[in-house]
Amino acid sequence: MQGLGFALGMLGLAACGGTAAKEESAAAEQPAETEEAPVETAAAQGISSPILTELAYRTYQISEYGMDSLFWIEGDDKAILLDTGTGTFDVPGFIAANFGDKPYDVVLTHGHVDHAGGMFQFDKVYLHEVDYELALGNTVDERKGYVEMMIGNSMGLYALSPDMVIGGEDTHADAPEFLPLNEGDVFDLGGRKLEVYFTPGHTAGSCSFLDRENRILFSGDACNQNTLLTPFGGAGEDEVSADQCISGLKASAEKMLSLQDAFDRNINGHVGWGPYLSFTSQSPLVIPECVQLCQDILDGKVVGSEQPGMGGVMNLVAQSETGAMQIQYMDWQVK
Repeated sequence: MQGLGFALGMLGLAACGGTAAKEESAAAEQPAETEEAPVETAAAQGISSPILTELAYRTYQISEYGMDSLFWIEGDDKAILLDTGTGTFDVPGFIAANFGDKPYDVVLTHGHVDHAGGMFQFDKVYLHEVDYELALGNTVDERKGYVEMMIGNSMGLYALSPDMVIGGEDTHADAPEFLPLNEGDVFDLGGRKLEVYFTPGHTAGSCSFLDRENRILFSGDACNQNTLLTPFGGAGEDEVSADQCISGLKASAEKMLSLQDAFDRNINGHVGWGPYLSFTSQSPLVIPECVQLCQDILDGKVVGSEQPGMGGVMNLVAQSETGAMQIQYMDWQVK
């Protein structure tokens, strides 16, 4: 089990050593928009509810106190709630209050604590089967630990407490029914479809979702500005999937690159990370530079610098040519 998931699509940002490196790494999640965050004004009051932002027509992002993002993707007949966050607020109640009684499926991009932690509030969720056990490891203590960490990364912007974590006291007894999610699946929402693509690397079961009609890719943490391969919680080489390596990430990034003509926006699972209240898609450089950086690591042209990662784990951090993205990994994942 990979502990705090420490999945943490973006939280490995703390792994960059040195003041300048930390500032550069933290800014990588929302480059060029950090100055727009009204941190001092908002922090005095403390944002006490999730932030709902319209990204496109019938497409909304729900920022869970800057820790992660959930997405409401609506069609004519039904909708999808993509990811459930850490579970620090009443997710079904929030959906009902903002979107009414339209039927919806709950779908998880992957099983990490900050994306699947809220799954205990639902009866059924879709998730790739190889991430089932990972999701069942999201104990209350794991989720509270994640919240505590994010409080420290959010500069006092949010009225957030570990005690806000809801449900999952017994992760197996309280778990929802897992429904299978596989490459090639299509969610037909009525006048809108989401295609499922298997994009492992960050986790063994990570998936991305393409909305061709609206030209949006929802990529979770599969390939973003700070892509984490490092298996936190002390998991070793013989305990992780063969896909959780540099070549596995490269294959997933190549798959996304082959789809790039089909989308204009690449929305990752940490929009508006921490105190950075900017709600934009990722740079179009992230995916191609991920492919090239993976190849350079495999060829020995690039070797990441050793830096402390989450949970005290020392990992390697390598940046792409322009700095549009970076990868955190262990030396034994170079294969």
